[in-house]
Amino acid sequence: MKNYRIHNETIEESKISSLIEPILEDRGFLLVQLKKNDYEQALQIFIEKVNGQLNISDCSKITKEILKILENDRFMPENFRVEVSSPGIDRVLVRAKDFEDNIGNEIKIELKEKAANRKNIKGEISSLLGDSLTLKLKKNVNSFNDEITISLMNISKAKLVFTEKLLKKNDL
Repeated sequence: MKNYRIHNETIEESKISSLIEPILEDRGFLLVQLKKNDYEQALQIFIEKVNGQLNISDCSKITKEILKILENDRFMPENFRVEVSSPGIDRVLVRAKDFEDNIGNEIKIELKEKAANRKNIKGEISSLLGDSLTLKLKKNVNSFNDEITISLMNISKAKLVFTEKLLKKNDL
C-alpha cells in the first residue's frame, strides 16, 4: 500500500508511467499524474519533489531526461511536446500520504464501485487508517454531518476542492 498510486491512465499512459516513474524516484521526485493530450499534442507530467518545493529548474531538468528516455524508446510521436509541472494547489491525490497531508480539506472523489449508493462523493477528509479513508459528508453549504469510510483501492480519482481553507494552508 505504501507505494500504491491511484491512477486512471490509458494503456499507453501506463507504459510511459512505468518507464519514467523509477527514474523520477531515483532523482527525488514522485509522479503524481501523467496524461497524453492528443488535442494539444502534449504529454503532461505532474510531479512533486520528495524533499522541498518543486521549482522551474527541477521541471526543466526532468523534462530533458524524460525526452531522452521517450526518444530512445520511441514512445511519443515526433510532433508531441513534454510538459513537466507541479500538480497545483487543487491537485489530485494519488498516494496515502496525500490524503494524510490533507486531513481537514475538502475533496471530490470518483469511485470504481458504489459506496453508500454513490459513485461520486464530496466531503472533508476526516482520517486515514491503513487504506481506509473517512470523509465527513457535506449536509448543506456550511456544515458537514455524516461520515463514510472508503478503501483507497476503490477510488479511481480524488481531487482537492479549491477553498479558502486550502489557500490559507498553502499560505497563498
